[in-house]
Amino acid sequence: MKRIALLLCIVLMALSMTGCTRGYHYDQFDVEKEGNVDVIVIARKSIMSNREESETRYYSLASGDRICLSEPFEPDPATFYTIPNGCFKSYNDRDRNKVLNRLDHMALKDEAGNQVPVSETHARIFQHIAELEHDMFHIRLIETGNQTFVYLELNVNLWTPCCLYWYDRDADAMVLLHEWDEEEVIGLRLRNITLAGQDKSN
Repeated sequence: MKRIALLLCIVLMALSMTGCTRGYHYDQFDVEKEGNVDVIVIARKSIMSNREESETRYYSLASGDRICLSEPFEPDPATFYTIPNGCFKSYNDRDRNKVLNRLDHMALKDEAGNQVPVSETHARIFQHIAELEHDMFHIRLIETGNQTFVYLELNVNLWTPCCLYWYDRDADAMVLLHEWDEEEVIGLRLRNITLAGQDKSN
């Protein structure tokens, strides 16, 4: 048991020292022309990400999973909804060797914790979320500027993927904009978000 614990500590230290995490590579692009959305995140304290303290970070995102640092900005007014964890039930698909999800029920809560009606658009988003792999938690819908985004975190070994999706109403599809490690999205500023719908890599 001690050998296993020691081996795990060595692996964690190695990953930390080599920067084997998301978010160390930044891209170059014309933010004014190509930027989809600007994002504010809380980069949480994390051994795996080699962060000793939490900090606020600002990014600009573009299609093709491109990301660059941004100057601080004020986010657009937005409404945040929480999807209770019990809405989705994860299970092991032994044939495919994957952790999958099934939709148990639909529920939404506002920032005050009050239950709110689930619209037709929300219902379609629930169906798409259920198609994702891995255990999910901290699932939120963010509505701003007549656009809907999905933020969620995944339970994956050795790191915590924090995923931001945009719901493309025309295509009825969730487009993955970016995936961080232990960085929680807390604010958005829209740019040319419809460009994300032209990205065929998602």
